[in-house]
Amino acid sequence: MFLLDDIILAPLKLPVAGFRWVLKQVQTMADRELLNDQVWKERLIELQMRLEVGEISEAEFAEEEAVIFRNLREIRQRREEMARAMAEQEDEGEEGITIHTGYGEK
Repeated sequence: MFLLDDIILAPLKLPVAGFRWVLKQVQTMADRELLNDQVWKERLIELQMRLEVGEISEAEFAEEEAVIFRNLREIRQRREEMARAMAEQEDEGEEGITIHTGYGEK
Protein backbone atom coordinates (compact mmCIF):
# COMPACT_ATOMS: atom_id res chain seq x y z
CA MET A 1 0.00 0.00 0.00
CA PHE A 2 2.84 2.39 0.79
CA LEU A 3 4.34 1.83 -2.65
CA LEU A 4 1.05 2.82 -4.24
CA ASP A 5 0.90 5.92 -2.02
CA ASP A 6 4.45 6.81 -3.06
CA ILE A 7 3.57 6.35 -6.70
CA ILE A 8 0.46 8.51 -6.45
CA LEU A 9 2.13 11.26 -4.42
CA ALA A 10 5.41 11.32 -6.36
CA PRO A 11 4.14 13.79 -9.02
CA LEU A 12 3.37 16.29 -6.28
CA LYS A 13 6.95 16.09 -5.06
CA LEU A 14 8.82 15.73 -8.33
CA PRO A 15 8.82 17.53 -11.68
CA VAL A 16 7.82 15.98 -14.99
CA ALA A 17 10.49 13.29 -14.71
CA GLY A 18 8.78 12.08 -11.56
CA PHE A 19 5.44 11.91 -13.32
CA ARG A 20 7.01 9.86 -16.10
CA TRP A 21 8.45 7.53 -13.48
CA VAL A 22 4.99 7.10 -11.97
CA LEU A 23 3.48 6.27 -15.35
CA LYS A 24 6.26 3.77 -16.02
CA GLN A 25 5.64 2.09 -12.64
CA VAL A 26 1.90 1.88 -13.30
CA GLN A 27 2.57 0.42 -16.74
CA THR A 28 4.98 -2.14 -15.26
CA MET A 29 2.48 -3.17 -12.61
CA ALA A 30 -0.33 -3.44 -15.16
CA ASP A 31 1.84 -5.53 -17.51
CA ARG A 32 2.84 -7.80 -14.65
CA GLU A 33 -0.79 -8.32 -13.71
CA LEU A 34 -1.92 -8.91 -17.29
CA LEU A 35 0.85 -11.40 -17.93
CA ASN A 36 0.46 -13.36 -14.68
CA ASP A 37 -0.73 -16.82 -15.63
CA GLN A 38 -0.02 -18.37 -12.23
CA VAL A 39 -3.46 -17.42 -10.90
CA TRP A 40 -5.16 -19.23 -13.77
CA LYS A 41 -2.95 -22.30 -13.41
CA GLU A 42 -3.79 -22.49 -9.72
CA ARG A 43 -7.46 -22.11 -10.53
CA LEU A 44 -7.22 -25.02 -12.98
CA ILE A 45 -5.62 -27.24 -10.33
CA GLU A 46 -8.33 -26.28 -7.84
CA LEU A 47 -10.99 -27.01 -10.45
CA GLN A 48 -9.53 -30.46 -11.11
CA MET A 49 -9.49 -31.21 -7.39
CA ARG A 50 -13.13 -30.14 -7.07
CA LEU A 51 -14.05 -32.48 -9.91
CA GLU A 52 -12.18 -35.38 -8.34
CA VAL A 53 -13.93 -34.99 -4.99
CA GLY A 54 -17.32 -34.61 -6.66
CA GLU A 55 -18.02 -30.96 -5.82
CA ILE A 56 -18.73 -30.15 -9.46
CA SER A 57 -20.05 -32.07 -12.44
CA GLU A 58 -18.21 -32.84 -15.67
CA ALA A 59 -20.28 -30.18 -17.45
CA GLU A 60 -19.37 -27.51 -14.88
CA PHE A 61 -15.75 -28.57 -15.11
CA ALA A 62 -15.77 -28.29 -18.90
CA GLU A 63 -17.28 -24.79 -18.77
CA GLU A 64 -14.79 -23.50 -16.22
CA GLU A 65 -11.89 -25.23 -17.94
CA ALA A 66 -12.78 -23.49 -21.21
CA VAL A 67 -12.71 -20.09 -19.48
CA ILE A 68 -9.35 -20.83 -17.88
CA PHE A 69 -7.77 -22.01 -21.13
CA ARG A 70 -9.14 -18.98 -22.98
CA ASN A 71 -7.51 -16.69 -20.43
CA LEU A 72 -4.23 -18.60 -20.59
CA ARG A 73 -4.23 -18.28 -24.39
CA GLU A 74 -4.87 -14.54 -24.13
CA ILE A 75 -1.95 -14.17 -21.73
CA ARG A 76 0.34 -16.13 -24.04
CA GLN A 77 -0.80 -13.98 -26.98
CA ARG A 78 -0.07 -10.76 -25.02
CA ARG A 79 3.39 -12.05 -24.13
CA GLU A 80 4.13 -12.87 -27.76
CA GLU A 81 2.90 -9.46 -28.91
CA MET A 82 5.03 -7.70 -26.32
CA ALA A 83 8.08 -9.76 -27.30
CA ARG A 84 7.53 -8.88 -30.97
CA ALA A 85 7.11 -5.20 -30.14
CA MET A 86 10.30 -5.20 -28.08
CA ALA A 87 12.20 -6.98 -30.87
CA GLU A 88 10.93 -4.41 -33.39
CA GLN A 89 12.03 -1.56 -31.12
CA GLU A 90 15.48 -3.11 -30.80
CA ASP A 91 15.70 -3.57 -34.57
CA GLU A 92 14.66 0.04 -35.15
CA GLY A 93 17.26 1.19 -32.65
CA GLU A 94 20.01 -0.72 -34.45
CA GLU A 95 19.15 0.75 -37.84
CA GLY A 96 21.06 3.85 -38.71
CA ILE A 97 23.90 3.09 -36.32
CA THR A 98 27.18 3.56 -38.09
CA ILE A 99 30.44 2.55 -36.52
CA HIS A 100 33.41 4.60 -37.66
CA THR A 101 36.69 2.85 -37.16
CA GLY A 102 38.89 5.53 -38.69
CA TYR A 103 40.45 3.05 -41.08
CA GLY A 104 40.34 3.92 -44.76
CA GLU A 105 38.94 7.38 -44.13
CA LYS A 106 40.63 10.46 -45.58
